[in-house]
Amino acid sequence: MAPNLADSQHMQIRDMTLSSCPPAEIADVVGCSEHSVFAIQSNLRHFGSTRAPSNGVGRPRSITPPMLDALCEYLLEKPDLYRDEIVLFVLDEFNTHVTPSSIGRALKSRGWTKKSIRRIAMGRNADLRDLYMHNSWDSGFRSYHYVL
Repeated sequence: MAPNLADSQHMQIRDMTLSSCPPAEIADVVGCSEHSVFAIQSNLRHFGSTRAPSNGVGRPRSITPPMLDALCEYLLEKPDLYRDEIVLFVLDEFNTHVTPSSIGRALKSRGWTKKSIRRIAMGRNADLRDLYMHNSWDSGFRSYHYVL
């Protein structure tokens, strides 16, 4: 398999193509095959660039980025939801069926693990906060000991 052409060679082929040079002459000057010149000229016609856009890898995600943004906003309000409840939220808001495992993968990509969500939920629980402050006050810590 031949090595890929350098960016400078792509630009040279583009410039020579725009100046209406024949493909055989372009291949001789640039140092590539005529087939490469034809392929780059085809890319120029179809995509407006010397390189074709990349094909996506893998299966498309069932949870789109706007859905994930809305889901994260919703979880900021209600961080203690189960995945089944999140599936119902996505179904109600976006009319899209998703699996609980895809919810988990999407949230993991944003750093929302069950452990971090639980920590946020506990931080919002007023009784637990008061208990923590009470226990830390009894142990001799004062407000000026805390690092902000």
